[in-house]
Amino acid sequence: MRKSIDAQLSIFIVKETFGKALADVYDFLLQNTKSPLRSIRSRVDLSISQIKLCLAIGIQHNFILVSHHKRGFTEYSVDVLAVLHRLRYPSYVYCVKVLYGNVAEVLIEEILHHGQITRQSLISKTITKVEHNIKEKATEKSISEKLELLMQTRFVEVCLDEQTETSSADEPPPSKRLKRDGDCAKDKVCYKVCVSRFNYYHRDLQIVDAVTRRLSPKHGEIMSTMLRLAEVKNSPSALQSSLISSNEIFNALPKELGITSRTLLDVYLMTLADDEMGIIMKAGDSGGGSYIINYREAVSSLCKASMEAVVLEKFGARSRRLFRLLLLTQHLEQQKLEEKAMMSSKVVNELLYEMFTEQYITATEIAKTTDHVPSKTFYCFTVAVEQLARRLLQNNYQSILNLSTKRVQILADNKRLLEKKQKVDAILATLGEVEAEQRQEVEEIITPSESQQLHTVKLQTDRLENGELQLTASTLIWEIHLEYCTAKRIAENPKPKGAPKT
Repeated sequence: MRKSIDAQLSIFIVKETFGKALADVYDFLLQNTKSPLRSIRSRVDLSISQIKLCLAIGIQHNFILVSHHKRGFTEYSVDVLAVLHRLRYPSYVYCVKVLYGNVAEVLIEEILHHGQITRQSLISKTITKVEHNIKEKATEKSISEKLELLMQTRFVEVCLDEQTETSSADEPPPSKRLKRDGDCAKDKVCYKVCVSRFNYYHRDLQIVDAVTRRLSPKHGEIMSTMLRLAEVKNSPSALQSSLISSNEIFNALPKELGITSRTLLDVYLMTLADDEMGIIMKAGDSGGGSYIINYREAVSSLCKASMEAVVLEKFGARSRRLFRLLLLTQHLEQQKLEEKAMMSSKVVNELLYEMFTEQYITATEIAKTTDHVPSKTFYCFTVAVEQLARRLLQNNYQSILNLSTKRVQILADNKRLLEKKQKVDAILATLGEVEAEQRQEVEEIITPSESQQLHTVKLQTDRLENGELQLTASTLIWEIHLEYCTAKRIAENPKPKGAPKT
């Protein structure tokens, strides 16, 4: 059975990060969800101790999930998104560094590196790393304060040690606590990074950036203030915020923004509310006027803007004009499109056909008669936004996989040279402050041609890594948009009471 692109990418990430053994276990669980240890042992060519270790590592890093069957045995499954989110770890670290400084950056790095880690182990490792790498004096109190700050802002959360069973399926069901690299065995309470909080924070940044570019920096600052107020009151995954009064916004605005009266603020808020992006909705007049942030509509607008950019790049400006008209009006026949776009029938026909064959737009056949005579049949074109978002997301995953595979191949082809460079660097590091002649002799072990080749390898891998990071950033809005679409369907079609769980 052919695996989906996101599944292939997640297997690649697990293999590159944790090795082939864990990738084999992950691959099996991907194809056989909710499998007990007995099934894994019978199908994966690893010893029982190796399988247990792989499961332990996967659970510690939050991408292998544990559930208990009603008959008493333990089942394991995988979370593909949790693996794909590892691509955004560099942006999470950079985000914390910008917001809270170098010590918080090291804290987040340690938590991401271990998946789950106890407080004492986290603090001791952070102190060692800060003093060794940053050359700053760190105390347990200062590290604890930073950790509390990250917890208050919900970037870090507490998780209880998982209760699971890695024993044989034929043994009695009482479960044992799973040991995880010695970090979480001493204490039940562990810390992990709240990935969804980072994702929604980056969503908010993109909303503010879109408002700033569309309207003005002051509108962007007001939008940022409203988002900060909303994140305290609401769940990050909410489709829209609770009421935010004009008085609250005015009191929370930075003084240097220069908005000194509520009347002036109301003008900016009305501009935001009237904008076609639909991010802000006015909900009442209490408190000087109450407003709601429509997260779903904001993400939908960002998603459509990304789609327009893709269409512009792939098909050109005229195709984007037609695509935008279809997004705005949702359903249009070709004649109406020709009138609104002010293009000839031949050009519109060619552009629509090109986008239709590439599945960027869809067409519905509407016949005036039952015999579907062509002269009495017309076609209504539209953009299936959710379907297209899913397709573009898969294309992004494929591109990331291609870039990652190419990067790994380049490193493998130059493995000997890279190992030689590492040995030379290690020798130079051990020499310390010695005579220049001695250092020069060691440096000359690497020939000029090898130095040139190393420079080329570094340049190629850096470009590939930058491409991966850019593609990963662009996937965020599409992922959240699809998440909101799913949440909307569930809200509109709730399961009846007593329906079986899926």
